[in-house]
Amino acid sequence: MEYDPRFLKAVEEFNQGLFYESHETLEELWLEDHGPERDFYQGIIQVAAGYFKWEQEVPQGAIKLLRSAMRKLEPYRPVCLGVAVTEFLSDIEADLAAVEGWCDKGGAPPELRMPRLSRQGEPARDSGSSR
Repeated sequence: MEYDPRFLKAVEEFNQGLFYESHETLEELWLEDHGPERDFYQGIIQVAAGYFKWEQEVPQGAIKLLRSAMRKLEPYRPVCLGVAVTEFLSDIEADLAAVEGWCDKGGAPPELRMPRLSRQGEPARDSGSSR
């Protein structure tokens, strides 16, 4: 299957931790798409924006965006456009729980898993790649 080059660029940016850039690249595609993948793109945009909010030290914004993204992406399990959605959502869920727990209890900010947009059959993330 051929994928839009902007989608592939956004995946690469996301996996490099360039969340703002990934968001911007995908938004261009999302604005043009009116097909069944539109909500999938929007979900990934929200994930990227959520992790960007975390980096900007806005945990409540990150929580809101990640929750919304999970609802958007859920129907696309197990795989969409070659992306292993189930594994992606599992990592997001773990990070969301860590951030919510930290907001409730305080202390040192948690180390997040920072999920990857892995292609089906690829590892979900490199070992030791948390940021």
